[in-house]
Amino acid sequence: MARWSGEVRGIVQVALVSSLLVAGDATAEWTVKPGAGGTGCVLESSAESLSDGYQATPARIRVDGKSVSVSSSSVLDPGFEDIGLAVDQEALVPMDRVADPRTAVFESRYEALVEQFKRGVSARAQLRFWPTWPATGPHAATFSLIGFTRAYAQLAGCR
Repeated sequence: MARWSGEVRGIVQVALVSSLLVAGDATAEWTVKPGAGGTGCVLESSAESLSDGYQATPARIRVDGKSVSVSSSSVLDPGFEDIGLAVDQEALVPMDRVADPRTAVFESRYEALVEQFKRGVSARAQLRFWPTWPATGPHAATFSLIGFTRAYAQLAGCR
């Protein structure tokens, strides 16, 4: 019986260490960074790769306290009005505007998106890229929301 307890204890220790390592990696999905111009901070996801119709391109989600944005290395095509964010099984939230050729901005539904991010498991960014001809349709990347709530609390404390 003593041997069985030692084996069980070892298994439990390995499981605990493994879960801590996984939790540590999950919080690394979201990072608080200094904002542009040294004012405030921005919360940034890890990069996820998606096809732009021709090649792989990285994309990131950023939250700055006023807006949520999705940036990629490829130029976006807002002409079809199908660029948006969807959390878990929620409906796609359309972007408000393109800030520069590579960044979709979500401002009007900021609070609702942040609340969905806090409750959610994953967010799907649906993007469409230029050139419009030949059109390659929308492409999506999925971002983990594990660790978002904790990182968002750090963003609120960053001035």
